[in-house]
Amino acid sequence: MDWHELKKSMNFPSQYSNRTRNLLALEKVLDGSLYDHIRYPFFKTCGGDGSYIPINKRRPSVRTHLCNVVMDDTVSLLFSASHWPSIHVQKDDDNEDCEIEAKIRKICFDLNLPSLMEQAAVMGSVGSVAILVQAIENELVVELKRTCFLEPTFSLLDPRKLVYVREQYIVDADGLKKAGFGEFPDGNYWFTRDFTEFETIWYDPIPVDYSADKNTQLIRDEVRCTQHGLGVIPIVWIKNLPSADPNAPDGKCTFSAGIDAMIDADYLLSQTVRGLRYSSDPTMVLSVDEYQISNGLTSSFTKDASHAIALPQGSDAKLLEINGTGAAAALNMWQALRSLALEAMHGNRAHGDRVSAAQSGRAMELMCLGLTWLVGRLRRSYGDCGLVSVINLITLITQKFPDVQIAGHNYGELQAKNISLVWPAWFEPTFGDMQTIANAVQSAKSSGVVSMDTAVRMMQPATHVQHVAEEIKKILNDNELS
Repeated sequence: MDWHELKKSMNFPSQYSNRTRNLLALEKVLDGSLYDHIRYPFFKTCGGDGSYIPINKRRPSVRTHLCNVVMDDTVSLLFSASHWPSIHVQKDDDNEDCEIEAKIRKICFDLNLPSLMEQAAVMGSVGSVAILVQAIENELVVELKRTCFLEPTFSLLDPRKLVYVREQYIVDADGLKKAGFGEFPDGNYWFTRDFTEFETIWYDPIPVDYSADKNTQLIRDEVRCTQHGLGVIPIVWIKNLPSADPNAPDGKCTFSAGIDAMIDADYLLSQTVRGLRYSSDPTMVLSVDEYQISNGLTSSFTKDASHAIALPQGSDAKLLEINGTGAAAALNMWQALRSLALEAMHGNRAHGDRVSAAQSGRAMELMCLGLTWLVGRLRRSYGDCGLVSVINLITLITQKFPDVQIAGHNYGELQAKNISLVWPAWFEPTFGDMQTIANAVQSAKSSGVVSMDTAVRMMQPATHVQHVAEEIKKILNDNELS
């Protein structure tokens, strides 16, 4: 079974668009539920009527989760604790604005942005993710949105600028009641909400069967509609990876290239396990006439070393055993499929158990070269186009609503321009790496080929300096004291 066939067998509402169904199917790969809709377990070979159940109609008993492995590795190198970027703000005179930087850094941790961006990278690995930033009851709230239920409209003049976003999905009456919409008759309803540059428009839910066109008969819910007047959509739309169509609302999926190999690996290992279980309890065949058995051919025999089977003279009994060459070949094929899938997804194919000694940061980077290349592309998507845009949107909201609270604190009106990110090294340098860097920097500085500013920046991977200008002042003060 390939991915296309498996995706067609998934049960999604027919009212959803092809884009929505495709994103929902990719989400099932992420959470490991892509086989849950298949009725029969893998070890059930015959139906109730005795008919044979093909292998592709059964759920695999082994799931390798190769796509999740690659996704987890990329997110770990993107926004984990040791890979969170430093946020720099430059003034008009090209000097660092240390005061604004400190406020933004505190806001990021007050809003738990490192964890939120990490989750955004997980959700966005299917193609895209949206981050909604809004002020609710004078409190700044950042919310992640699944883009499978969002329909964006971008500007014709600037394809990166959102001008309109519609959120629409099917919900039942119980879901509407829990969301505070009141009592509705049993059934399914369209939930609809629009985000524009000046307001958020809520609509009354309409039954799914009410009209063939889900966009007709929409009635504004004036009680819930709000005016924000920002002049921009309060949503940051992040495309995962560059796709063939630059105008498409979604980027390329991180793990789509390895799904077919993962499915083959799941079924191969499931069949291998089935064969090994059969080898532990093979089928018994008796060569004996029916009349020679007291209870006929329906007699059951215990296949155990503690039970002896007495057969008439001239009869025969044997076990239908298989050798282990098939299992060994299957495991070799699994290794080939694993390597193929990881190579297609640019995952980490290095084996940690083969490393006999501690490796330098540069050596680890070379071992994981494909993975670092992939994460380097994701840094542009979720960092320069994602995190920086979220910070800019937060500062815009503070300018429009200076009294807004952020995690219980009021930071006033923030004016931040020229925001940039400085990413840490892929892998933490060892003491040997730090000594090598320090010797190279000292030699370059004493030779007069680099400035103090450049020398401090060269040492950043080892020292984790946040503000270069402040560090230079500290160095100069220490030199004066000595």
